[in-house]
Amino acid sequence: MAPLDPGLLRDLTEAKADLARHGIVIVRTIETELEPAIMAEVKGSMASSPRKLAQMEEDELDKFVDRLRKLAEKKVGELRGLYVRLLAKLGTEDLRSLVNELEGIEQLMKWDRITKTVEPVNEKLAEKGFRPIELQGPESVSDGFLVELDQKWPAAFERFKTLAIQAEKGIEEDEAETRTTRASHKTKKTPRKG
Repeated sequence: MAPLDPGLLRDLTEAKADLARHGIVIVRTIETELEPAIMAEVKGSMASSPRKLAQMEEDELDKFVDRLRKLAEKKVGELRGLYVRLLAKLGTEDLRSLVNELEGIEQLMKWDRITKTVEPVNEKLAEKGFRPIELQGPESVSDGFLVELDQKWPAAFERFKTLAIQAEKGIEEDEAETRTTRASHKTKKTPRKG
């Protein structure tokens, strides 16, 4: 693989570090704040149906809420694991492989993917006759999460993506030029006289 232009390599390294930094903030927020946000919505859903609540024994209610909490915790853990794997892919040195993964990473690091964590919780709520919950947006988790997910991450991702694609094209052009040079050297060699 041909070496990258030093300026481009520096910019790409900085962009990768910036993107990783924002990704880590998103992962940490998911880790610490998403499950409590889900459970706050669960309590709101249940409180909006006092008759259904009254029909449940206290012990049954405690077990049900505990099951919902464990389910939310599991789904949040799975999402966290997915995002950690995505961030690990950013650390690869194989630029071509990384560029091929960028679209998938971009699609997964979005709010609509995060809200899928509530689907199993909603199934359990529906079984007991409670209304489904809905996290309206990243601000349902925290204002800081809204800024990271909707502003900082997309800007950092776009910068990194642009530089990664530029670097990949530069590598491909250098390799094509090297192949052309080698081919022309082979044809210029004079044949041996026998």
